[in-house]
Formats: sequence, structure tokens, C-alpha cells
Amino acid sequence: MHSLVIFVLVLMFSTSTFAQQRPQGSFNSNSWDVIVATGTFISPQFVGSKQYRVLPLPFIRASKGNYFIQTEGPGLTANILNHSRIKLGPSLRFRSERDGDVKNSILKQFKTINSSVEVGGFLSYSIPVGPPGTNITTKIKTMFDLGDAHNGYTINSSITLNKVLNRRTRIGITFSANFGDQNYNNTYYGLSAYNKKISGYLLYEAGSGFNDIGSSVNVTYSLKNNWGLIGIFGYKKLIGPAKTSPIIQNIGTRNQFLSSIGVSYRF
Repeated sequence: MHSLVIFVLVLMFSTSTFAQQRPQGSFNSNSWDVIVATGTFISPQFVGSKQYRVLPLPFIRASKGNYFIQTEGPGLTANILNHSRIKLGPSLRFRSERDGDVKNSILKQFKTINSSVEVGGFLSYSIPVGPPGTNITTKIKTMFDLGDAHNGYTINSSITLNKVLNRRTRIGITFSANFGDQNYNNTYYGLSAYNKKISGYLLYEAGSGFNDIGSSVNVTYSLKNNWGLIGIFGYKKLIGPAKTSPIIQNIGTRNQFLSSIGVSYRF
């Protein structure tokens, strides 16, 4: 479960931050624009965990005109549509296994959830609402499991307000929700007979539905010589199948926080 927080939340809360960093007046549709960023990321050990961990946060984005390809956690996504407001493209993601690497003494004894490769795509639409660079962007992304980890799919939907505060500073405010089908939710939130025997908790079969809602604030500040600073703070609350999971109710919490700070460089 820890991989879900580490990588999906990075996807939800950091992508719009880096994507909006282009200085005003520097856009050139005939040349490549590359951003490399790194920093630290603080997140729960697994979805619903009360314990936190500090991890590195790498990011690379290459764009030319309206096209781009970028990392999103342990994966890639690309825009293949030459349109200033609409973005559409494929996504690829690796989801690591859930095994005994978590610190919780009960959860580490649970049956391992295998790693998986997920494929899917996204669609977003931006509406200008003020000065150049200020817009509202809606986005939906669907991912399918190609392996045997959960054999299901997830849908992430979000709406983000990106606003230019001044020549150097931008802020983004995002509201998002995650949906999982029955296979996905039951894999990460359900409790099988095997895991019941280990934990003593009640059997639980999670159905399909929204499993969390969240919000985040991200700020970017442009320095001299193409350097920049990035700060992100996010919160999400587990709902639906996740809220009633014995795992969350007995050893976890519905309230999940994350934060990140880093530096970026534009080539």
C-alpha cells in the first residue's frame, strides 16, 4: 500500500506544479524545453498508515510546443495532442509489491500483493480565467492492471486552479478523488481468510467505489539562471470501501498528509 501513497499522490499533487513553471515570454514551439527536479517527499508508509517516511522525489519533463513526455512516479505519461487547452495521451506505471517492508508488525505478515505494470491514459482540459498562465484544469486518468496484482482499474479525477501571483511565483490548488473497482479495492483494503487468521480482524470484502478525496496546494518560485523552488502540501481523507476496512480502522487512520520541497532546473 505504501507505493500507492508514494507514487499516486506524487502524480496527483506534483504534476501540475512542474508543468506550469515556464517563464512568461519564453515559449518556443520549435525547441525542446526540459525540466529536471529533485527533492524530498514525506508520506505515509502505506495508505492509511499513522507512520511516515521520507523519500526522494525525482521528476523529468521534456516538451516541444504542446507535446510533452514526463515521469509520474514510477512511470511515464505523454501528451500526443497538439492543442493548447486539451491534453490527451497514454500512461504507463509500475506498482511495487506490498510485502514485509512495512514497519507495522501485523501488516508485514499479510500475504504479499504482487508488483504490477499498469497502462491507461488521461484527458485534461484547461480554461483560461485571468492573466496568461492562470487557468482551471480538469483531468481524468484511468489505469488498468496488466499483471496479477489486483486485476482491476482505477480512475483519478481532479480539478486544479493554477494562478500567477507575480513574475516569479505561481500557486496551484487541486481537489481530487480516486475511484477503484471491486478488484482493486478488495486487493488493497479487503481482508482475506488468511489475513484474518494473522490479525484476528473480521473478514472484509471491499466493493467498488471512491476510496479517497483530497486537496493540495503547490507553490513554485523561479530563481535566476533557470533554477526554481517547489513546495507541496497535501491532505486526503479515506472514504467508502477504504473507510470501513478493518486495516484502516484497527491499525491506521483515515487522515493522510504529505509534503514535499525541492529544486528544479530548466534546460
